[in-house]
Amino acid sequence: MKTLGELHKDEKNMGKQQFVYVSESDIRVGAPLPWPLYLRKGELLAPAGYVITDEVALNRVLLARPMRVSQPGDKVSDLISIEDEMDGMPGPTSDPLKSLKHNAEGTVLTFQFPGDYDPRSAQVEFYGRVPQQSIIVSAPAVRAANGQSWQHFEGLPMTAQVVFGRTVCVFKTSLLRFAALPSGHLFLRYPTDAVSKPFRQALRVEVKLPVSITLVDGTVPGVITNLSGGGCAISTGFVLGDAGTVIKLAFRLKVGGKAHLIQLTGRIRSIKGKLSQQMQYGVAFENGLDETTELALKSFVYEHLAER
Repeated sequence: MKTLGELHKDEKNMGKQQFVYVSESDIRVGAPLPWPLYLRKGELLAPAGYVITDEVALNRVLLARPMRVSQPGDKVSDLISIEDEMDGMPGPTSDPLKSLKHNAEGTVLTFQFPGDYDPRSAQVEFYGRVPQQSIIVSAPAVRAANGQSWQHFEGLPMTAQVVFGRTVCVFKTSLLRFAALPSGHLFLRYPTDAVSKPFRQALRVEVKLPVSITLVDGTVPGVITNLSGGGCAISTGFVLGDAGTVIKLAFRLKVGGKAHLIQLTGRIRSIKGKLSQQMQYGVAFENGLDETTELALKSFVYEHLAER
């Protein structure tokens, strides 16, 4: 017969999802997980069928104090709920990435595999986020010194830097898990806090606009890859000059379905790439844009932001 305390706990947990903590003896290295693993706040740690390949990966998983959904036959004394785990913990905090949606322009991960002498940095694609749970990015093609790859490094600490709008945001995270399909991507732990600061004066959007670039000795083609009311980035196979060089640009864009020819002067501010590859130029538009051009640029940027 159940005690009064057990009956009270049964009544309290009626209708709640209940969990049980997983121990080392519950997980077989090299065998698919028979059930999903969750963190104590309810976030998915590993799906059913996921294979923990070695003892190192198992230890990382156990450090997270994983739970599984309760099953018939589990002891009543072992049952817990997410609400129980949250008792006594601080209340929900504001989302440090609430302004980050699909407006991420550049995401850089910095991490260090065991055996690395120096940290690595890799540019990744931002795929999305599940607020207060996880961030999803592409998995860069890297291997550790011992030949291991992403699936061996759940729990690996990282620093992420994301540029969006006028802001650069930096936060600490860690690898929740690696997924190979449909293409390699990483689930990162959602940060509890982040440092954000102004990155640029004008809002910027990613584009692919053909541009005609007039230099002192002729005209060459290029592609504008991002654009704001005050500047742009240009990708081209031609040398446009050194930082400080003044160039003339001509390109077309559509605002409200109407085409506009934009002609303006810019100054090269930054240069990336090699002569044997596509060069990337950061260009700041010169002051004194006419009112029509300035309005067309800003309207184009805001229209594209609204469509996201």
